[in-house]
Amino acid sequence: MKQYEVIGVIITLLGAVLWGVSGASVQFLSNFRDMNLEWLVTMRLITAGLLTVIYAWFRFGNSIFNVFHSVKDTLGLIIFGVFGMALCQYTYFRSIALAGAGIATVLQYLAPSMIIIYLLVRYGKRPSKGETVSVILALVGTICLMGNDGFSFESFPLAVLMWGLLSAVGVAVYSVSPVDLLYKYGTLPIVGFGMLISGIVAAILFHQPNSYAVWDVWTVIGCFNVIFLGTIVSFNAYLEGVKRIGAVPGSILSSIEPISAAFFGWAFLGNEFSLLGLIGMAMIIATVVIIAWDRQRTIKREVLAKLNKTILE
Repeated sequence: MKQYEVIGVIITLLGAVLWGVSGASVQFLSNFRDMNLEWLVTMRLITAGLLTVIYAWFRFGNSIFNVFHSVKDTLGLIIFGVFGMALCQYTYFRSIALAGAGIATVLQYLAPSMIIIYLLVRYGKRPSKGETVSVILALVGTICLMGNDGFSFESFPLAVLMWGLLSAVGVAVYSVSPVDLLYKYGTLPIVGFGMLISGIVAAILFHQPNSYAVWDVWTVIGCFNVIFLGTIVSFNAYLEGVKRIGAVPGSILSSIEPISAAFFGWAFLGNEFSLLGLIGMAMIIATVVIIAWDRQRTIKREVLAKLNKTILE
């Protein structure tokens, strides 16, 4: 492996680990500093969005505003921001507050399986064997996760599952909806404006100007982790890493995020996991690896088929 690719692996892992740090920090701010989650979501989206847009403007100039020249693309950007980013962030934070960073992050990793089911229902795209196995693993893994503290509504409230599944829906939306926009206008402008628009909408809907938190140095560090390390640094590190090593290895390495979130939650916040819960987490994380591996096999088959066709011609 070349040095260029080694650096890619390292910074991809860094991005995933920082996402885990961010999840644990949200749990700390909510459970130990009584922070208003609506305020935190709004501040995260507006601050990260604004800084990303400014950075994109310094790199690409006024071309970042091209998306607003098309009414259709502007509407698509708003849908991406509100029903993708804002929905994902808020429901994810709610899930963390109820169940802890580890379980909340793992539930969010049901998104790839949701996308597979959506493509089947919406377009009739039959899943491959690997995708079918992933969906089954995701369902069984979720059931195991619900039994982390015993199978009862007291040990695993329905609200945890609801917020966790909604966060996975949010991930699915922002994974599927902006594909054309990203290709047409670039990642930084779309993600930056998506965050900024969703933050403004959140500010209007939530109308929460106060954090109501107990402020001390640890509160500031927690906010820094969520807004700066867990959003701006992690996202850019992950993108740069994927550029160096490719999307498939990147998606596999990103599965360290729930492990990171679970570790920091266990080490610093007292989160506990039973053997059944750990098995469930492993099953859901495995779906990401299986889907990525299956996709890589499909790409190789398509390339070989094209080469054979070219040779025969």
